Amino acid sequence: MADILLLEPGYSNKYPPIGLMKISYFHKYIHHDYVRFAKGKLPDAFNGKKWDRVYVTTLFTFEWPKTKEAIEYALSVVKDPSQVYTGGILATLMPELIAENFPTVKNNPGLLDKKGTLGLEHEECIDRLTLDYGILDDIVDEYVYPAHDAYFTYMTRGCGMKCAFCAVQTLEPEYYPYISITDTIRRVDEQFGPKKDLLLMDNNVLRSPRFDEIIDEIKALGFAKGATYINPKTGKRVQRFVDFNQGLDAFLLTPHKAKRLGELAIRPARIAFDHIEDAEAYKKAIRLCAENGITHMSNYLLYNGVDFTGKGHSYHADTPEDLYERMHISMDLQEELIESTGHKVAIFSFPMRYIPLEDLKRGFVGTHWNPKYLRALQRMLIPTQGKGVSSRSFFEADFGKTPEEFVRALAMPESHLGWRGNFIPRRNETSGEIEARKIVWDENQLYLKEWNRLFDLLGDSKDVFISMIGDNNITIEKFISLTDPTYKKLLIHYFTTTTMLKAFSMEPVEDRNLFIDYITNEFPVMYRRVMRYIANSKIPCSYLQGICQAMGRKAISDILSFLDYEAEQTPFVVHNLSKIQMMTKKSFFDFELIKCLFMYSQYGVLNRKSKSRIINSIKNLDERTTRELLLKHFDHFKEVVIKDAIDGEVGAEYIIDELNKQLTNVYKQLSIFDV
Repeated sequence: MADILLLEPGYSNKYPPIGLMKISYFHKYIHHDYVRFAKGKLPDAFNGKKWDRVYVTTLFTFEWPKTKEAIEYALSVVKDPSQVYTGGILATLMPELIAENFPTVKNNPGLLDKKGTLGLEHEECIDRLTLDYGILDDIVDEYVYPAHDAYFTYMTRGCGMKCAFCAVQTLEPEYYPYISITDTIRRVDEQFGPKKDLLLMDNNVLRSPRFDEIIDEIKALGFAKGATYINPKTGKRVQRFVDFNQGLDAFLLTPHKAKRLGELAIRPARIAFDHIEDAEAYKKAIRLCAENGITHMSNYLLYNGVDFTGKGHSYHADTPEDLYERMHISMDLQEELIESTGHKVAIFSFPMRYIPLEDLKRGFVGTHWNPKYLRALQRMLIPTQGKGVSSRSFFEADFGKTPEEFVRALAMPESHLGWRGNFIPRRNETSGEIEARKIVWDENQLYLKEWNRLFDLLGDSKDVFISMIGDNNITIEKFISLTDPTYKKLLIHYFTTTTMLKAFSMEPVEDRNLFIDYITNEFPVMYRRVMRYIANSKIPCSYLQGICQAMGRKAISDILSFLDYEAEQTPFVVHNLSKIQMMTKKSFFDFELIKCLFMYSQYGVLNRKSKSRIINSIKNLDERTTRELLLKHFDHFKEVVIKDAIDGEVGAEYIIDELNKQLTNVYKQLSIFDV
């Protein structure tokens, strides 16, 4: 009996590690070993324990940093460094990477479909074993897979289409047309209890010449159309579904196969639409599904690509316009099918960014894309949870009414993308909350209007500007390098708040003056927003110094105008303004007076009218009036402070003496009229 550790790197993923679940079944139920599963690393309770074998699964190549971290951890907890085993997608696609970084690790590329792959006694074909669902209980307090209440299995293996961008031809080079799952499902039911759904990971089930047998077996297992399931925890009867998770090939979907799929509780039917050139095949497949009672469909939309070959076709590198058209086609199809079938039909699009098989950092940029576009698209997909929605009104608000509008939106500053659309009151919102949010929304609309105005001024040079911002690296240096004033003003909209603050210190002076003139005179709403941010955030002195030196008393007055005078404590910025005044040896205002105001407020010694007068004098940098008004209320302040301090306290005389010393200092500060 050996101690076996199964390790999945600490990345987020939707599905459990099927390979590790099969290995666990072998070790636990055939070899009778002790097995433990961990996500990333074991809990602290296992510190110091050494394992006889450690298996590390790998997923996508761009998860290499976390995968490397997991292998390093495996080597630190195994008794013998030669007893760490890797497998999975990355291990198959890039075995040399594993070998180069971890020479003692035994890598197992491809499937565990041969006898003796792991060199263990009684080992047959591990790939055909039952999944050990019990290992998921090991991490239930740390991580729950979004899709966990399902049978995870295959009824075919491989694909055979040999698309250039796809890893399947390497991972599963041989096509197996039919793998019965009846015994597997029975064993899962007996050992782990029945599961709600059937999730099939087949890469190309429609290619199988035994497709009818596959459908018949799925139906016999309890997943025919309308199938239900009694949840053992709640006792409630719920619908159960079949999901061919890796998708269905539109080119292989015939009327007969669509009819057979319609006999299943399939939801959704996933159909790839990776290239605009496949539009007609995709439309035909969607219509066939709808005609056979399949009402929930989705598609995978590959984007950010290069020139591809596959399925006997050649494909050009996709453009942003291509992606828009593919999403739009699905929306049009949904409306068409609702009208023609009389049923509620839903088609959801899932844009998937193309990343080459050898990419380790997700950094690849396709032929007709750039980092700015890719980032903007991700921002646009946030409200849809990664899906291109099928509702026309929402679609047009998020992605635009035309491909041109879509590309224009991709060129927008990322912040501006979230400001598009109409103002809609939220559920359970009070009138005051609606009003406050509407003020911000109206301000955001001014930003959008101004950006569009400047962008239109570029005329035929829009492409030049887009190429300039395409790297999504917006810096002061880039601003200085521009010669066209419109380019400069437009670029300001892409500045982060930090960059905005740095811009007040930029050289040469001409560029700084253009920046300041634009945000204060041409588009003052931007300046007001910066001031509001400064007043209510913890801005480092180094960032504040530039604006104070460049704009002097005006900047100080504007910052103080946006202070939250109802705050319980003196705002952070007041302390930093005081420091800057000392650093620059320039006298703007005695900021200790503002601290006095907040002390007065804490003890409730000011009525609304008096406090308002003091605040107005502060905003106007009227130091003399501020002193006079604060001094007027000092005796009351002293009385309240002392009473509050000694109430019920032993040693009242000592406390009063100490407080008098402190309050005397406050009084001296207030009594200095000579500014």
